[in-house]
Amino acid sequence: MRQRKKDRNSRLAVLSIAICVMITFPVMLIPVGLRESTPAGVLVGRAYADTYPYADQEEVLVEDWAISANTEETEGPDGQGDPNVTGEPDGQNDPDNPDGQIDPDNPDGLDEPPISPNMPEVVIDPETGRELIVLKEGETVGATYIDDDSRTEAKYKNIMTAQIVQTYDSSDLPIEMLDTSVFTPTNEEFYIQTNNTQLKEAPNMDSTTIADIDRSTRVVQLSVGDTWSLIQTKDGIEGYVLTASLSYNMVFNDIDRTVWVDASGLRLRSEPNTESNVIKELSRYTRLHCNGVANNQWYRVTLDDGTEGYVYVSYTTTKPPPTPTPKPTPKPKSSSSGKKSSGGGGGGGGSSNPPPKITGVNGESIVNIAESMLGVDYDWCGESKSGVDCSGLVVYCYRQVGVSVPHQSNSIRYVGSSVSRSDIAVGDVIVYDLKGGDGTADHVAIYVGGGQVIHASSSRDAVVYGSLDMGTILTIRRFIG
Repeated sequence: MRQRKKDRNSRLAVLSIAICVMITFPVMLIPVGLRESTPAGVLVGRAYADTYPYADQEEVLVEDWAISANTEETEGPDGQGDPNVTGEPDGQNDPDNPDGQIDPDNPDGLDEPPISPNMPEVVIDPETGRELIVLKEGETVGATYIDDDSRTEAKYKNIMTAQIVQTYDSSDLPIEMLDTSVFTPTNEEFYIQTNNTQLKEAPNMDSTTIADIDRSTRVVQLSVGDTWSLIQTKDGIEGYVLTASLSYNMVFNDIDRTVWVDASGLRLRSEPNTESNVIKELSRYTRLHCNGVANNQWYRVTLDDGTEGYVYVSYTTTKPPPTPTPKPTPKPKSSSSGKKSSGGGGGGGGSSNPPPKITGVNGESIVNIAESMLGVDYDWCGESKSGVDCSGLVVYCYRQVGVSVPHQSNSIRYVGSSVSRSDIAVGDVIVYDLKGGDGTADHVAIYVGGGQVIHASSSRDAVVYGSLDMGTILTIRRFIG
């Protein structure tokens, strides 16, 4: 009977050993698997351990079935535990373990030296072979996770590296290192902030120059590389410039110029944009002292009272307002009428010409109206039979046929439709730059045919005939027909 019981206990012990091997062997292989492909959760856990080197010790749970072989009674011949049967001591003589439970921290039941409460638990990372220091609550340690040089070299041993060296052209300026096909698209507005900027065919100063760009010119950056940018000018020309030559902010060129307001209610602004605060509204002929100009679009100005701000260039003129002079005593007019010579006309009072013949909204009617105004006094800002200035004559003539035209030479320059000299017709308006060279529209006249115009002359102080080529023609505008 005793022998059968002993054989039974031996079989149970062998079974227990087999179960333990089946469980332990896969567990031992886990680090091997991690070396091949570490799960994301493990990587996150390691990162968390690096950042917060403290973790609560998890309770080790042993399933009932794994220790069931040790829960059955095993006896030897003398009724004591059989030393030939694999298992744990019954714990009867262990005052700290009276129930004979397995200690999860010491499953083999071996005596170990006591662990100092100040010594941290050290765990070896199976993938890197690096020591992971696990601190319990209240523990401190002077250890570090910084890799030494040998580990750093090993970690990046098989990673391809390259050294990038900036090269320079014959002008000692950087050559773009990126291929233009991988430039980053931007499509942003910039301003040229360098002098003598050259637009290049390729991102290299040794390449062909497409155009020269003035400082403060506004351009559009299409894409950007490492040191060069692809830009487009207002004329649609594309090319490359050094990115360092571009500025987000509007760039002003220093000037010393006096201009006058050439519009009613021009707004003086705190910044060079139409969304900034309005400092004040300026009346026509207000004098402005300009100390800067940006993109030929904005003036940086100072008023006579010291107020500083910004105004739009196109609403100013470099031509000073006329100085009022006493009008001469009117002379009796002759009864004769008709066309005068190109140097004819002039002198005081309104016109005594007969009313014009209006044949419709056409050039012929405009010419008839203009001829009826011959001899009318030159009057700054006037637009009636009692007096007109050059643009006021145009306003008056076209108003009689129901067409509205702005009263300002530079404004007339941009309205209506443009026609070439070869297509000029009677009634068309000629816009002149009488000073020549500065591109400013400072005079207008009405074409009457035969190479002649009618205009309000400030020098002759009257509406007179004149030559079509009496000054530089900026544009020819048509408003009817």
